[in-house]
Amino acid sequence: MAFDAFVVLSIGGAALLGWIAVKLARWLWLYVWLPHRLSGTRLVERYGSGGWALITGASDGLGKAFALELARLGFNLILVSRTQSKLDRLRDDLQGLGIQVRTVAADLSDTAPHTYESLAAAARDVDLSVLVNCVGATVHRRYGDVPVDTLRQLLAVNVSTTAIVTHTLLPLLLRHATSTGRRAALLNVGSIVGRFYWPGTQLYGACKAFVDHLSIPLSFEYRHQLDVLSFQPTVMATAMATGAEPAVITIPPQRAAHAALSQLGHTQASHGHWRHGLLAALLAVLPSRVRNALFLKGALAMGEVELAKCESGHVTHA
Repeated sequence: MAFDAFVVLSIGGAALLGWIAVKLARWLWLYVWLPHRLSGTRLVERYGSGGWALITGASDGLGKAFALELARLGFNLILVSRTQSKLDRLRDDLQGLGIQVRTVAADLSDTAPHTYESLAAAARDVDLSVLVNCVGATVHRRYGDVPVDTLRQLLAVNVSTTAIVTHTLLPLLLRHATSTGRRAALLNVGSIVGRFYWPGTQLYGACKAFVDHLSIPLSFEYRHQLDVLSFQPTVMATAMATGAEPAVITIPPQRAAHAALSQLGHTQASHGHWRHGLLAALLAVLPSRVRNALFLKGALAMGEVELAKCESGHVTHA
């Protein structure tokens, strides 16, 4: 009997160690190997030479980083943002790389039909092969302290825009797949707060959970034509950062964009940079009570900085 128990425990232990080894190997492949190996050749071969990528929230932060990275890899770009002057400056910089650039100045918090029609009109006559939904907005504070207008704006920017832009441009992505025989790509920018309950930024987390739950099913529904990545980074040095974030997990947006593009077509969901992937792994094993206390303390500190910058309490767009 004792021998049988020893055998069972040995087999179970070996299986557990094997499972851990496989998980570790996949983590290293996703977060270390793929970003190191990214080249324009793979993306061009997968999505087609001379294709176009449309990026929302493109004039600043992570959206701008995606634009620079895709331009470097040889993609023509449609850049979408609120401010035409910023778009013009970015277009001038990117055209020096020998690509074509179109711009669309649109306030994506306005969910009226004409907003999305302007995006479709800009992409209708080109071979759209990549869509990056990057626009986002957040605030950090207790829910009852968030103005109701800000709640509406958060829902419009983070939920309605991602859903409707995806729905509007999906036929063009599928047209590319059908006409070229190559795949198209949809990269939806969520957040790590969509994977973990995050007191102090609760509505933003709920919005980003929506992005995740929208993206993963699409990867199955259109698996024969479309690569979908639910990208869930954490803190980056962008306009959305308050300056109160922990430096150890704050990375330049260029690194986040590079990592996400390297993982596109290899996985359905990722945190991008290895620091953010490691943070997610640590949060998964941290007791929820401890995790929530840390999150709330950090979020309230960020909220104080936000309010100091803008007493009206408006959200910060990216």
